Amino acid sequence: MIRILNGNARGQHPRAIDEMFRLRKRVFHDFLKWDVKTDGEWEIDHYDKANPLYVMSYSPDTGKLRGSLRLLPTLGPNMLDDTFPILLGDNPEIRSASVWESSRFCIDPDISQDRSSNQVTVAAAELMCGVGELGLASGISHIVTVTDVFLERMFRRMGCPGERIGDPHRIGSVFAVAVAWEVTRELLETMKQVAAIEGTVLERPMSLETARAA
Repeated sequence: MIRILNGNARGQHPRAIDEMFRLRKRVFHDFLKWDVKTDGEWEIDHYDKANPLYVMSYSPDTGKLRGSLRLLPTLGPNMLDDTFPILLGDNPEIRSASVWESSRFCIDPDISQDRSSNQVTVAAAELMCGVGELGLASGISHIVTVTDVFLERMFRRMGCPGERIGDPHRIGSVFAVAVAWEVTRELLETMKQVAAIEGTVLERPMSLETARAA
């Protein structure tokens, strides 16, 4: 199940927000050893002050948070244009109302290390399908992201290969790359088929506009 929370309303959902920022610290700081800012047991940065949307995947069996990502409009502060413009190559900045950025994509490390199950594929696909459903309901044309080449390969296996915006560059300890996905019904259905997901993944019908106003 996918739950969407508005960054400006995060004070109304303290437990969910706490779990998400703790998961991000476990993934990006503790597990991947990325150079990210932390605040106690949270991984949090200045983009979290820009009223993002948080897309969170919960296990239907345990109700536990198993993955999350952050969505930001490219018309405002975003990581690709403002922090990693080198990944754009010779392309101009991406500033469009029809393009949103996904960042801080992460899956619970306990799940990602369980090679005996397909929970990684399901949780990852559910997050991407949630973004797809939001995008289709909102008239969004593309989703862009800054990721590493390992996750890029995982996206391909999930049926959403995307298109590289520029060449990969070594940033810190990883080879990072900017990827763009066109938001289409066909892509959404392909991801659902790969992960054997039926029906909507959203907790309730929602568009980006209604989610940001919630």
